[in-house]
Amino acid sequence: MQKTVYHRLMIDKKIIVVIPSYEPPSTFESYVLSLLDNGVYKVVIVNDGSCDKYNTTYKKIENINGVTLLSYSDNRGKGYALKFAFNYIKDNFDGDYIIVTADCDGQHDVFDVLNVALEVSSSNLLVLGSRDFKLENVPKRSSFGNVSTRKLFKLLYGLNLKDTQTGLRAFSSSLLDFMLNISGTRFEYEMNVLIVCHKNDVTVKEIPVKTIYESKPSDVLKRSHFKTFSDSLRVWTVLFRNVNTYVLAVVLSLIIEICFFIIGEYSLYKNLYPALRTLLSSVTARVISSAFNYFANYKFVFNGKGKSTVFKYYALWAGLLASSYLLTNFFGNVLGLPVVLFKVIVDGALSIISYRIQTTWVFKHKKNSA
Repeated sequence: MQKTVYHRLMIDKKIIVVIPSYEPPSTFESYVLSLLDNGVYKVVIVNDGSCDKYNTTYKKIENINGVTLLSYSDNRGKGYALKFAFNYIKDNFDGDYIIVTADCDGQHDVFDVLNVALEVSSSNLLVLGSRDFKLENVPKRSSFGNVSTRKLFKLLYGLNLKDTQTGLRAFSSSLLDFMLNISGTRFEYEMNVLIVCHKNDVTVKEIPVKTIYESKPSDVLKRSHFKTFSDSLRVWTVLFRNVNTYVLAVVLSLIIEICFFIIGEYSLYKNLYPALRTLLSSVTARVISSAFNYFANYKFVFNGKGKSTVFKYYALWAGLLASSYLLTNFFGNVLGLPVVLFKVIVDGALSIISYRIQTTWVFKHKKNSA
């Protein structure tokens, strides 16, 4: 009955499932057959440089009606494999269809694959199959890696996702060129997709899916080909690389501000009452540095988004100035700690908060409706 229901729902939606594969388990063939039996239009599989031991498995799969097998000799990474398939689809399929990316290791239930496809209701939408990492069957390595990455992602980009590393994703064929232009050849590509989608007003939507972690099959060396250190480093590098311009603007602005704060504290206002001296020094320094910071963020970080952003920016500026003064004055003049040192510490912390607010409010475009 469930199979019939899905088939009826997908009459007007051609679903192409893309599966990048490297040394797949023996269950791979049955998984592909199950996808096709339940209404998937085509399955495009990429053999990402698996060794000769897996030739028999691939030959069986290649002979299945509805399957296209793409192969190359060297292992080039998941991102490369995905884009290799996207290029093939772009050149060989016409019309509108839904593309779903799935893994070959059995972590994505067939009906979850169909569910994410059915959630694609517009051409400007990326649907993620979100796993629950609080379950007991989830390996601690996977749980820790995902939780830490999604928290960092939220901190830097302001988008709260439960599963930033899921390989189960669905989108309209109209986004193919967009996906092909996103950088990355290995696991970092999928993180890049989330960042670029968020920055370009492509709505990212999550739906819950089954969390499947099976024991390692006897016919494969390891269940996951994710290299804990090197691939994690790639992913985290992507997270920070996308805020490098902002960090540079913050550092330069902070240097300007600290210089003028020191001039105010020890020269311009040195004979005033300490609290007033710190207030005037903070205001003077912040006014000068903010002009540079706004120009840098508007022009280079957020690509000139929004002509009225100056009003939002200076509303934020006023709040940050008040916070900076109150905290710096408290640590420096009330507690008697080094005022310049705590000015640096306070403003460094506030710059992280500022980035979040600038991303989600000051320079934010209105999203297109999904």
